[in-house]
Amino acid sequence: MNNVATPLISNTLRAACLERIKEAQSGSGGIEFLLLATSDGYSICHTIPASQDIQPSRLAAMAASFSGISDGLAANANKQSANGSIIETGHGLLVCRQIKSSRHELVLLAAYDKSTNHGLALWSLNNAAKQIANVLEHYN
Repeated sequence: MNNVATPLISNTLRAACLERIKEAQSGSGGIEFLLLATSDGYSICHTIPASQDIQPSRLAAMAASFSGISDGLAANANKQSANGSIIETGHGLLVCRQIKSSRHELVLLAAYDKSTNHGLALWSLNNAAKQIANVLEHYN
């Protein structure tokens, strides 16, 4: 059965991905939240606390757009396709990572607190992306 808000993504796959992002968040200090979206901007799952004034569906659309823009920028700079992108803010980092399988193209967005450095952020997000890629690989 599919959730109509996220076409082509079954509830079983959503639940498996949610478990992986919860594990990634609990296993790495500095992650404020994670959000997984389709490449066309539908939110699959997230760990955004309900107390925060953040709209997951809007954030998913922006993360997918940012990922697409990053791909275009990399291609126009003759750097092939982008694997991820970083936004530095005064309150921490936002890092996007693309995850591709034979059936799905996803975007994983992580928000990191101010104390997290770039290396730790990239390392932890790459690990989370690998876990989700494993779910996608074994899902079909």
